[in-house]
Amino acid sequence: MVDGARRLLETEGPGALTVRGIAAEAGVAPMGIYNHFGGKDGVVDRLFAEGFDDLSDAFTDVDTDDAAADLLEAGRRYRARALAHPAMYAVMFERAVPGYEPSDEAKAHATACFQQLVGLVRRARTAGAVEAEDPVEVAQRVWSLCHGQVSLELRGIGFVGDLDAHHEALLDTMLRGLRPSGD
Repeated sequence: MVDGARRLLETEGPGALTVRGIAAEAGVAPMGIYNHFGGKDGVVDRLFAEGFDDLSDAFTDVDTDDAAADLLEAGRRYRARALAHPAMYAVMFERAVPGYEPSDEAKAHATACFQQLVGLVRRARTAGAVEAEDPVEVAQRVWSLCHGQVSLELRGIGFVGDLDAHHEALLDTMLRGLRPSGD
């Protein structure tokens, strides 16, 4: 059922995530959605959690001997996931399914994903690549910067010709701003 919902999400968008639509795509009776997930929100909760788990997995293996480069790579991977799966991104960040609010359990997946980024910031701080500030605060800055740029790009709001180069320049600017004074 979750696979069917994911297919429906990717092909038709968040608006297609209805009990009947999910059931039809999964080849089950609508009652099956209620029996297994308590309704549409239970299925969307799984999608929300899986989206953050996928992003978390993308951050997990960012682990070279260059902690600053790893922060840049995390920013690249954030963008790549969003561009590859814009409908999932909408479920994760835009409350694109009317009336859906993630459960505490689903939010825990988002928190775990964020903690992956906090870990990358801690490594960069320990390596002296970023200012010795609160790693949670710095990770929030990194996330916010990437999220803002990607959200604009997904909506077609961009005034530069090369969005790939723009994203790279943005990440470089971010890293320069996070470096210790005098570097």
